[in-house]
Amino acid sequence: MAAGINILVNDGGAPARIMKLGNASADIDAGTFVIFDGTDVAPADADLPDTSNAIGVLFVDATSGDPASVITGSGIQVFLKAASAGITAGQSLSHDDAGLAKNSGIAATDEKLAVALEAKGATHTGFVKALLL
Repeated sequence: MAAGINILVNDGGAPARIMKLGNASADIDAGTFVIFDGTDVAPADADLPDTSNAIGVLFVDATSGDPASVITGSGIQVFLKAASAGITAGQSLSHDDAGLAKNSGIAATDEKLAVALEAKGATHTGFVKALLL
C-alpha cells in the first residue's frame, strides 16, 4: 500500500469528482487506475484497448471489501502508481494489467489516459506526477 503520499496534487477547478463508487474487490493502492466491474471497484485489469476501460484513479488505499474512493474527470494533476521504468515528462501514459501507469508498449490505437508531468520517481519513488486526460 502507498504510505504517506497525497495522490491528488491540485484539481485547479478542473471538472473532477471524488466518489465512492463501490467496495474494493481486492487490496488496491492509491494512484492505481481502476474499473467498475458492475458491483465493485477493481484494478484496471488488462492492457488498453480493453472492454472495461479505466473509470478513474483510486484516491486512497482501499482494503478488499471496504469503500473505494475514485478520482474521475480530466485536467487533474495526480500521482499515479507507475509500472514502467524510464517514464519521462511529456510521455503519454496508459495502464498495464494491474492498473499501473505505463508508457512502454503503448500502441497507436491504445487509449491515452494521462500525460507525465515529470519523470517517474522525481518526487515520490514508484509514482509519476501526471495530468489526467
